[in-house]
Order: sequence, then structure tokens, then C-alpha cells
Amino acid sequence: MLGGALLTILIFGAVVALVAGQMRVGLREQILRREADALAAVAALQLDTRAAEYGALPLAEVPGALLVTVLQAARYRGVVAVRVFDGRGNLNAADGIVGELPPPSPEDWRRVVAGESFARLSPVPSGDVLLVPPEDSGQVLEAWVPLRRTGAPAVAGAAQFWLESGAARRELEGHDRRLWVQALAGWGAGSLVIGLGLAWAFRRLTVMNAQLRARSADLERANRELILAAKTSALGSVTAHLIHELKNPLAGLELFVAGQAEAGRDEDGRELAEASALTRRLRTMVNDVVAVLRDEQSAGAFFLPVEEVPALALAKVRAEASARGVSLEASGAGGVELAGRRANLAVLVLRNLLQNAIEAQPVGGWVRLETYVGARGAVAFRVCDGGAGLPEPVRVRLFQPCASGKPGGSGLGLALSHQLALQAGGSLELERSDDAGTCFRLVLAGEA
Repeated sequence: MLGGALLTILIFGAVVALVAGQMRVGLREQILRREADALAAVAALQLDTRAAEYGALPLAEVPGALLVTVLQAARYRGVVAVRVFDGRGNLNAADGIVGELPPPSPEDWRRVVAGESFARLSPVPSGDVLLVPPEDSGQVLEAWVPLRRTGAPAVAGAAQFWLESGAARRELEGHDRRLWVQALAGWGAGSLVIGLGLAWAFRRLTVMNAQLRARSADLERANRELILAAKTSALGSVTAHLIHELKNPLAGLELFVAGQAEAGRDEDGRELAEASALTRRLRTMVNDVVAVLRDEQSAGAFFLPVEEVPALALAKVRAEASARGVSLEASGAGGVELAGRRANLAVLVLRNLLQNAIEAQPVGGWVRLETYVGARGAVAFRVCDGGAGLPEPVRVRLFQPCASGKPGGSGLGLALSHQLALQAGGSLELERSDDAGTCFRLVLAGEA
């Protein structure tokens, strides 16, 4: 950003310098031409006066007439020397010159014969050809003036003046100073405006870039959720039939394993008892899924008090908590109702969170479920434990399918819980996870 701004300001400075240089050349030409135009105007007036004196006789044919006219025009302007040429470019007369000077250049003669007056700062002619050296030994003001009467179609000749350059140079230097001061001030003001404009533009670009990155991240997250939702939806449509088909065989398997466990009292009996407990847990999960599928078909035709949701979730995990020596705590408010479909989905989410929390506790640990009722019927559930916090891989890919750290785990628990929360019209978020424990928060918006 800083490099681009400096480059822009430098380019702007180069443009200002170029424009100021062109203006300087134009101003110098105008100031010097003004000197030549003043001489030309006086010379034209003198030519008109002399023409009246000589009548029809051409001035170029009167010896010294052109020189006298030129000297009358230049006697008050600090003339050092002068040469007069006739209309054909021949030297007619000279004053203040003691040597020879080269003839006018073709370009100078072309311009002056065309009626143009012009002047320039020139070096003092070498060789001491000037009778009276100028005060400034370095430069003189050289002016070319056409000698033409007022209204005449052609010039009668031309005059080449050498004048003192001090006044003209001082005026030019003053204009140069003012021009460069103004150019510097303009460059400074313009640079400030450019800097502020670029700073504002870069700031806007930074904000827009941050917004774009945030929206890209949101879009990526939404795409992941859509993909996961599509997968779970497809999985649900395929497994709905399987769930119903598993229900009756699981019930028979549970009765068989329970009977075998009662019959045996040795090591095999204990293993059968554990198998019976796992079978009973699996049947409970199947029944929960069947209930949710039934609620989907009934489109939420019944309502449950909000206080029954944590009670149902705790009832489903109480036996496992007791077996692991983990205490369950519950607190919260009531007063609102949830549609049956949303309530059952919330029970599934809370049960999964409670089960994860119980499995993370040592013997003597605790798990707490809190219920809050907010404005417009919104409900929030908090599941907290005193464990060691979530593993780093789980925190990094929270609510995304990942490898489970538990034996036999699929790594889909939190991801499916997040999807179930969305299906219930709510959200699931991690409040904290550190050495002091973990807290999840399930929020359900109020009924529309």
C-alpha cells in the first residue's frame, strides 16, 4: 500500500514538473516577445513620422533614414548596439558596433520578414565588437523587429537590437520563483489529496476484502453443512426402513440375551449381562429414531412442556451414569411448550451430549443440564461437565465428521447433533472447553 501511494505521488510530481516547465517556457517567450513588440510599435510610429517627411520616396533609399528611425525608437530602452537591414537582407547601417558580425540566420530572417517580433537572451558577441560593453558581461537581450509602416503590406527592413538584459532577467527570475513555488504548493496539496484518497480507497478495499473472506468462509461452511445435511438426509431415507426392520429382532435378541444372563453366574454370565445392557441401549436408540420418524410424519401435531425435554434426556442416560459413578444434576425453568417434533429432536441432541459428557467423566464426576427460557419463547439448554475438555482434533473440526477418540465410535456424534439442532430450528454451539470441563449450548428459537 505504501509503495503504491509513493509511486502515485512521484508520478504526480513528475507531471506537475513537466507542466510547470512548459508553462515556464511559454511565460519566458511572452515576456521577451513583449520587449520586442514594444520596440516594434515605437519603430512603426517613427516610420510613419519619417514617411510623412520624405513623401513618396522609399525610406530604404534615403541614406541613414532607417537607422535614424530605429535609434529614435530605441533611445529610451537601454540599447547597446543595433544593426539595420533592408528588405532584401542587406546590411543598411549599424550603431555601437566596431567589428564585423555574422549575417542573420535564415530562420531569424524568415520570421522577421514575415512580420514577427521576437527576442531572446543571448551571449554577448565575442571579440569586443560592441562599442559599449553591457553591464552584464555574460548575456544581452537580442531583439529582432520588422520595420514596417502601419498598414503596409511588406516590411521595409529589419532591425537587430542588443539591449541590457538585467531588467528582463530579473523579471524572468521572479516569474520562475513564483511559478515553482506555486507548482510545489500544488504538488503538496495534490499529494495530500491523493494520499488521503488512496488511504480511504485502500481502507475500503481492506474492509471489502475482509468481508469477502468472511463471506467466503460462511459460504464454505454452509456448503459443508449442506453436504452433510444431504448425506444425513440420504442416510435417513435409506435407514428408515432398516430401523423398522431392526426393531423386532432387537427386542427378541434382548429377551434371549437377558434370559441367558440370568441362567449363567460365571464369567460367561457377566459377559452376557454386558451384552444385554448394550442390546437394551441399542433398542432404546432405535425406539428414539422411530419416534422421530413418526413425528416427522405427524408434522408436529402435539406439544410438550419444555421441562419434560431435559427430564426425558436424563432418563435415557441415568442408568449409564449410575453404572459409571457419575452424578447427574438438572436445573431450569419452564412455562413454554415445544412442538413434539422439535422436542424429540432436542431430546436426541441432549442425550448425545449427556452421553458424551458421562463417558468423559472419571468415577465421582458430574454432569449438569440447565434449561433457560428467553424472550418470545426461545429455549436454551446447557450441558456442562467437569472433564478434561475436548481433544484437539475434535475442537479443530467441531461439528464435522472426524475420527472418534472413543473405542467403537464413528466420529459422527457431534456432527449429527449439529444437524439435528438445525432440523429443530435451532443451533448448537460450544461455549467452552478447557481443563475445567466442557459446556455445549443448544438454542431453540421460539415457536412462530
